[in-house]
This record gives sequence, structure tokens and C-alpha cells, in this order.
Amino acid sequence: MKKILLLLIIPVFLFPKGRGSINGYLYDKATGEPLIYANVMLFETEYGTASSVKGYYVIPGIPEGKYKLVISMMGYEKIEEEIIIETGGEIRKDFEISPQAVKGKEVIVTAEKMRFKEKVEISRTNLSFREIRSTPSFIEADVFRTLQQLPSVTSTNDFSSALIVRGGSPDENLILLDDAEIYNPFHIGGLFSTFNADAISDAEFLAGGYPAHFSGRLSSVLNITSREGNSKQGKLFSNSKIGKFWDISRIKAEISLLSSKALAEGPFYKGAWILSGRRTYFDKIAEFYTTTRGNDQDWKYYFWDNQFKIFSDINKQNRITFSTFNGQDVLRFKFDEEKMDKIDFDWAWGNNSSSLKWRFVPNSKFFSEFILTNSGFDFDVDLLMTQSDSSGTDQSQFKIFNNINDISITEKLTWYISPEHNLTLGGTYKKRTIRFGLELDGTKFFDIKQKPNLYSLFFQDKWKVNNLLSLQIGLRASKYELHDNIYFDPRIGFKYMLLENLSLKGSWGIFNQFLFTTNDENEVLKIVDFWQPVPEKFDAISNQHFIVGLEKWFEQGFTGSVEAYYKPYSNVLTNNPDNDPVIENDEFINGKARVWGIELLLKKSTGKFTGWVGYSLSDIEKRFDYNGDGVVEKTQNEMSEIYVPKYSKPHSFNLVANYQLNKKNQFSFSWTVSSGQPYTPVVGKIYDGGSDLDNPYRELVNISGEKNSSRYPTYVRGDIGWVRSITPFGINGKFKFQVMNITNHYNVLMYLWNHDESPSQVRAISMFPIIPTFGLEFEL
Repeated sequence: MKKILLLLIIPVFLFPKGRGSINGYLYDKATGEPLIYANVMLFETEYGTASSVKGYYVIPGIPEGKYKLVISMMGYEKIEEEIIIETGGEIRKDFEISPQAVKGKEVIVTAEKMRFKEKVEISRTNLSFREIRSTPSFIEADVFRTLQQLPSVTSTNDFSSALIVRGGSPDENLILLDDAEIYNPFHIGGLFSTFNADAISDAEFLAGGYPAHFSGRLSSVLNITSREGNSKQGKLFSNSKIGKFWDISRIKAEISLLSSKALAEGPFYKGAWILSGRRTYFDKIAEFYTTTRGNDQDWKYYFWDNQFKIFSDINKQNRITFSTFNGQDVLRFKFDEEKMDKIDFDWAWGNNSSSLKWRFVPNSKFFSEFILTNSGFDFDVDLLMTQSDSSGTDQSQFKIFNNINDISITEKLTWYISPEHNLTLGGTYKKRTIRFGLELDGTKFFDIKQKPNLYSLFFQDKWKVNNLLSLQIGLRASKYELHDNIYFDPRIGFKYMLLENLSLKGSWGIFNQFLFTTNDENEVLKIVDFWQPVPEKFDAISNQHFIVGLEKWFEQGFTGSVEAYYKPYSNVLTNNPDNDPVIENDEFINGKARVWGIELLLKKSTGKFTGWVGYSLSDIEKRFDYNGDGVVEKTQNEMSEIYVPKYSKPHSFNLVANYQLNKKNQFSFSWTVSSGQPYTPVVGKIYDGGSDLDNPYRELVNISGEKNSSRYPTYVRGDIGWVRSITPFGINGKFKFQVMNITNHYNVLMYLWNHDESPSQVRAISMFPIIPTFGLEFEL
């Protein structure tokens, strides 16, 4: 560890002195949104960089002299400007760049090419707003459904948008929205993600080997940046005093079979704002239908979410940004049998998050972000049962809840030391409160309140050793309040340019996780996650990432990659099948696991035809000593201690294609073929009396074979989409039509056995059949 620290510190004092620098921001002139990964260079020199997701660029360590600054990006005008660098001088240059169609065979560097040149991280994918919107999905554009089309990601079934990343369970993914952690990012039990695609600017997905400033999860990071809003002159109050402070420049609305969405944005004092909202309405349609038939609506289900972001540039050095997100699912129903027995069921769950960010850029050497976030997840069930007879009325009430409140303070400082070294360092304090309780008729069976606070420090150096080799070396130290020890997570990544457009990349790191979900991993459908901190008796959940791969940049906007990975888990937790309620902390047991795999991806990001094709081969194994005898062995029953988890899919192939036929028509297509999910087979049947000692032959039950030793048939699904621009009554809009599972392939969700028949019969339950959907979108 000392050697690593010396490697990071020594170069700080060796970089050339007496040079100058240039920095600034790049914005879209039409909307004011930042330009991401634009090429910024000094003509005919080796000095250059790419703008960040915030539109920021900096070129340090420039020798004194006269240069031509060149800024280029596909779809935008090319900027060329003469600059003079003086010894020790700093130049601040912000640019607003106009969109512009590519002319003829003009060659302009794309954002994908700049990512290829600049980024050391392996297993990285950035999804733009356009890619998310154009990928076929169920009813509405969905960032999670789009990610499931990548070779690194699989899904459990059609009813879940949860991410299975390189063999990791869904709770191993860190989901961030504007730097705030989102704990349950789903609606309808995972059928849809909770993020409105219209409000997303960029989705950065890291399937492994991610840098030290990310922590707390073992498998992946999804870092979503919401749009900043249109900062250009608004339409509503432009001629009034109000318009000097805020205005509305754009309103957009969309109606689909699922929900109604609206988005508004506009300028704010030295900045901009954006507001989006969504709500399902099939509960209203059902209520209208039952009311017209003279009946009462005895159930209600809906979900809603909204998102708001506002920023103001106080001056060139300081920006304040506030972002908030709220979403909730609500399920209620009443059952009334002949006005005697009644059931009132009320179930609500949802997320909320807020983030306040202060961005401070005092000069070209430092870029500071101070972030305060508050994130929460609430799950509450209230069941009231009322029984009435001639003797009176009796009520029984059942309540269960799981709540998380997370207040985090983060400081992240990037120091642009020289053209060879970018040092990032900082720290995070997470104050968490987690409650899990059960109450029956006013009596609390348990009400567990824990405060698993977390303190962490990190640093990371991006070191350009020479024109061929770049290193990224980092370390994170974390103190988990329920444990006495400090956890160290070293991270090392490298990129070596074999050829001008071919690089060899690799990564190794240790990753620790301090929260996990207690859901049964064998459940077919999951509504919500039950989060718990890692108990004191167990070490943190931990694994390592070993990743190596080749990345190739082709002409015409193509990129290709081949990656191999190995992930050994030194500690994982699962529910204890022999839990004894009398024994304290007996709910979970720990074990080990390992995952390996190979992935191939070919992607095209520019032109009329875009999309990707990917394939993955993987193998997963888990090992738990269920009976505590010190020996982990595979057995021919459902209690086998060595097994593959239910979400294992050894083979997966994905094809995503989008074609812009003309200005009015766009077509999309996706095709997925993967191994069927594993399941525990039924090998026989036996009589079981249950608790009825007088009748040991009450019913026939399954005799199960080896755990998850069989697989459902191969999963096959194809989706198509068509978007046509329309202008009814002079209003710009789009008509959207999609068909899911166009071949109506029968994808098996589960098997159900019926032993009442002789011989016993088995029935397959399918996932989604062929489903056509449509929607309308309008913009003012």
C-alpha cells in the first residue's frame, strides 16, 4: 500500500512548472444543456481533452505560446479560436455551440470516440437520451429495460426490470439519480423503472471495475444525470418583470396505455429549471367503468412520480443545483361479504430523494463538488379485518413496515495537476436509519431500529504514463459503524493503446457492501425489496473484480469490445432455512460464491442506423453450509449447498436496431435469445398431513429434486417499434406504436403441478404474450 501511495504522490511534485492552462464549459446554444464528450484540442499539438458530463473541460500544463483552440462534436458547428498562453496564466473560455447537420463526408469526432480516447475504466456504457427513447420497451421508454439489452445485464423475467449484472443479485447495484441513492427504483413490483426517460440527460453504466469514488455495492453502478432544463428565453413571461427571473420555454405531454406524463422547463435566474411528472390512470378508468354500471369500486392501484431540478450560476466560479425526486405505488382494496365480514387493505411503498450541490471552480486546477443528499424508501402495509355476527363486532389489525432514511454529505475534489495527472479525492458521511417492524392489534412483535452509519475517504489518480499507457489507481477506506474494523477497497485500472484505434484494458479491485435485501432469491415475482444492514456477527459482503478486455474503435461510428471477468465472493448472505426464532441473529447465514464470464459487444452510435449486438457467456455458483456441519456439498434435493441461483442465464444474445427512415419516421427492433431460468424439478409426490395428525393422507405434495438443476425452455422475444412525427392543429407531436413479443413465443415463467389428477398433471404459466401498445406525445 505504501508503494501505491508513493506512485501517486511523487508525480505531483515532478510535473513541469511555469505553464499555463485553459478551462471552461460547453453548452448547446439552442437549449443551454451541457455538451457531453465534445472534443477540445489545441490544433497540431498533443494537448487536448473531452468535456465531461457537466460540459466542463480543462487542458493544464500548456507551454507558453500561441495556439488555435478547436472544439468539435458530431451534429454541432466547429469552433476555432486563437488563444495565447502565458507562463502561469489561466484562460477561462465558455462556449455556446449551435446544432448543425453534418455536411457531405465531413469528419467530426463523436462523443463515443472521445470516450474511447479519454476513459480508462473498463466495462463502461453511456446511454444517451436518444438511445433510451428509441429502444423498444414495454409501453414506455425505460432506462432499465434498455440496459437489460446489454450483454452485461440479464433480467429474471418479463415482469421485472431489475438488473442482474454479471451474476450479481439486484441489490448489488448502486443506483444514483443526481448523486442521491435510490433504494427501490421500480413500479408495479419491478415491471417499470421509476425514472422518467424524458428527464434523463445521460445514464452512465459501469458493469464492473468502477473507480474509488463509487462504493457500497458489489456488481455495478448506474449513475443517472437528469437534464438541467432549457435556459434560453421563455415564452410565457418573456415581456414581463417575472420573465427576468424565471419563465417557461417548453411544455411536453405524453399519453400511453400506461400513464400520462408531462414535462415543463425554462430559464431561471442565471440558470434553468425542469419539472416532470407521471401518473397511471387505469384505476380511474376502472372506477369510471364500475360507476357507470352502478357498482362501487372496491380496489385501487396506481403509481406516480415527479422530478424537479433547478440551478443558478451565481458567478463563473460557483453554481448551486437543487434536485428532488418522489415516487410512490399505492394499492388499496376492500372486501365486504354480505356486510358481515370486511377486509380493508392499504399498501403503499415508494422513494423520495433530494440533493443540494455546490459546484466551485476557483481556477483551472481545481473542480470541487459539495453534495448534500437525503434519500428514503418507505414500505407500509395496513390490513384491517372486521368480523360481525349477532354477538357483536370484532376487529383485527396487522401492520408491517420497512423504512430507510439516508442523509449523506460528500465532498469530491478533482485536482488537475498536469496533463499527466488528474487526482480526485474526497469523503462521504452516510447517516442511515433503518426500521423494520411488525404489529398485530396494537402489540409490537418487533420494531427493529438500526443506525448503520458509514464514514469513508477516497482518492484516485488518473495517470497518463505516456501516449500508450494510462493508469487509474485508487483507494477507498470505509468505517461501518456496526463493525470495529476499517475496510480498505483498492482499485487499479489500466489502458494500453495497442494501435491507434485498439486498446487493451484491465481492472482489479476489492468491493464491500454493507446493506442487503432479505427477499427469498427463489421468489418468482418480487413486489418490493426489504433492506437490512449487514449484522454485527458477519463481515461485510465482499468480492473482487478481475477484468480484462479489448476495445476497438471502427470507422463510421462503430465500437467493439471483448471482455472476460472473474468475480470471487469471499462473503455473501442469504436467509437461513432453519432459522430458530429463539436464537438471536439466526435469520441469516453466510457463504461464498463465484462468477466468471465472457462478453462481446458491437455498437453503432451515429448515423441513420444505430444500435448494438451483444453476446454473453457466464457461469455462477453459490455455496452455503446450511446444516452447519463444516462441509459444503451438492445433494440431490432442494437443500443442496452448492447450486446456481435462479437468475443464472449462461447464454444471452441481444440485438437492438434503430433506423431513422426520414424526418417523420423512425423504426426500432430488438431481439433477445437466452437460456431459460433454472428451477428445482419435481421428481415425485408424497402424502402429507401437515398439522392434521388424524389424517396423514390429507394431500399430495411435491418431492423436489436437486436445487435449480433444471432449466425452463430457451427464452425468445422480439419487439418492434414505430415513431411518426405528426403536427395536428399545428402542434408538434409524435405517434408511437410498439408490439412486444411479435412472434408470440411462449416463454415459461413457472410450472404448476396438480396431483389431484391421476396421473399428475403439470401446467406451464407464461410470461407476456404478444402485446401491441400505442401512445401520443405533444410539445408546445
